[in-house]
Amino acid sequence: MKKYDDVPLPGLDYSVEPRAARSSPTRAYSSTLSPTQAAIARFWSRVVRSPDCWIWTGAISGSVSDGDGYGRITWRRDGVSRTMSAHRFALLLAYGDGTANVVAEHRCNEPLCVRVDPEHVISSTQSANLLYAVSLGRAGAHRAPTGRRTRVERSLAVRAALADGWDPIAYAQAAGETRPRDTGRLF
Repeated sequence: MKKYDDVPLPGLDYSVEPRAARSSPTRAYSSTLSPTQAAIARFWSRVVRSPDCWIWTGAISGSVSDGDGYGRITWRRDGVSRTMSAHRFALLLAYGDGTANVVAEHRCNEPLCVRVDPEHVISSTQSANLLYAVSLGRAGAHRAPTGRRTRVERSLAVRAALADGWDPIAYAQAAGETRPRDTGRLF
């Protein structure tokens, strides 16, 4: 007898495929799929422009326990999809496909910022980005405390605070800012 055939139901042919044999549907993915006009419009509809940073208020990657706290955007064309960080998407819009092998570095130190500008999001390398992060105390053993919140928790709070548009007080509270305005952010 098979595992799922030991309890016959009258008039009903019931069988369950073992979990290992089931396959989940997969969607075709392409790391070179160019953005659709709908994706570009959706991207800008989820950006709140402050006097300083342009804050992404769309999807945040990961869960509170295992995410990275950066914005994410996904788009599809002809059954093929692509997902990328919102700040990398901003670089893609600004510079085109020439950003395939670059890292998007946050000079403003706001993980949700998508403003492509020398003082905000720039094209960089992985090593330069890590050196910058370490120099500010936001990487590795040198990481500064963030009020016991993960970056994901902070990003979710910032997104919720700006759901109705720019509010400097709500942003400062959500971001946990207690610094003087002329100093760099840690996260």
